[in-house]
Amino acid sequence: MHAPNTAGDQTGSPVAPAPAPPEKVVIVLSAGLGPGQAANAAACIAAGLGAGQPGWAAQPLRDAEGLHSSAISHLPIIILSASDAQMAALCDRLPMESPAGGGLALFPAYAQGIHDCHAYWERHRESAHRGLPMLGIGLAGARRWVNGLTGSLPMLR
Repeated sequence: MHAPNTAGDQTGSPVAPAPAPPEKVVIVLSAGLGPGQAANAAACIAAGLGAGQPGWAAQPLRDAEGLHSSAISHLPIIILSASDAQMAALCDRLPMESPAGGGLALFPAYAQGIHDCHAYWERHRESAHRGLPMLGIGLAGARRWVNGLTGSLPMLR
């Protein structure tokens, strides 16, 4: 079996190119999180953003010994910090739908206590998130869009 390529498959049919990865990826975390909570929230948000952005991460890899793994993000992921007030203001400015090619992932405070994905998805569908405490917000997309929402927030220290 031959590996696929971007020029076409075995029959000469063109192979659709992968969508372009986002220009910028930012995760904003609540300043009050401890190191373990911040790492967990960032990992969950990055997984959600990556799953919604084909071509950004998870390229199947094999090393020289044959060990199979998935590629990490080939884009830097900037981690910013926000006070509760800044997080609420950011949440209020979020568009109802991300722009074309953009992605948004929320980590509401209630998610910490839910350990079943179906229960989380149901709670998410039933909640209006703009007024709820957020532990993290992830944005992936055009640099101008991401910067417009997060430009004044400091790096997580």
